[in-house]
Amino acid sequence: MNPQQSKFLRRVGRLNHGVILVEKSILIVLMLGMLVFGFLQVFSRFVLRAPIGWSEELLTYSFSWASFVGASLAIYSNSHFSVDLVTKHLGKTIQKVVKVAVWTMILAFSLYLLVTGVRLALLNSIQRMNIVPLSMFWAYLSVPVMGLFIVIHGMEKLLEVFFDLHEEEVVE
Repeated sequence: MNPQQSKFLRRVGRLNHGVILVEKSILIVLMLGMLVFGFLQVFSRFVLRAPIGWSEELLTYSFSWASFVGASLAIYSNSHFSVDLVTKHLGKTIQKVVKVAVWTMILAFSLYLLVTGVRLALLNSIQRMNIVPLSMFWAYLSVPVMGLFIVIHGMEKLLEVFFDLHEEEVVE
């Protein structure tokens, strides 16, 4: 590997780890928010006997965001399930080809989600949430954000497979 490739890989690794910090921060805020919104909903419904409508709506959209951001983080950490019954019996070269093909498909799909998600968010920017006075743009924005995060994770994973690297070698 030449010095330019090595420098590029380090940049991708730093970008990826920056995205991971952003994802973890977003998830912490969303989980704390869902805890507060859920507590308020239960307290107001069963103690005050007057449910708060906006807390349920915020819970729903926070859960949606947390699911998408969590899915992106799971892509990075290889936490999604996989079936390697066939591939583990193949040769190293064929395993590498399969991994490159899988990460290429993940990148293609996440680019599709990014482009389509931006269109979807913009189309729904006029629509308002039922109770909270916010545009639905913010709810639908989770799709392209997740697509962008997965593109970044997928690029690093594809480069790791392509150059036979481990995660530590990319970041250094």
